[in-house]
Amino acid sequence: MITVLVKFKISDDLNLKTLKEKFIETSEIYIDVEGLLRKNYIADIENGFAGGVYTFLKIENAKTWFSEDRIKWITERYSEPEITYYESPVIVDNEKNKIIF
Repeated sequence: MITVLVKFKISDDLNLKTLKEKFIETSEIYIDVEGLLRKNYIADIENGFAGGVYTFLKIENAKTWFSEDRIKWITERYSEPEITYYESPVIVDNEKNKIIF
């Protein structure tokens, strides 16, 4: 599995309530994305950053999702993202009471 950390700078005028509304606006586009198991939106208002943590089945799924067009969209909506890909060799899933490896 692949975990992708996406982080971008947010403007000083965004508070958590407004940022949450922006996240909710876009949340449905992540339903049925091929290979995407989970997306967690993240925010650090105090330090001016936000983003997402994604879990994909395969690196190909993640790279396909984070195409040039997707990166351009994120940049236009917020700012240029920093995207980091990680192998996730073991995942603890407490909802399903499973350890996945």
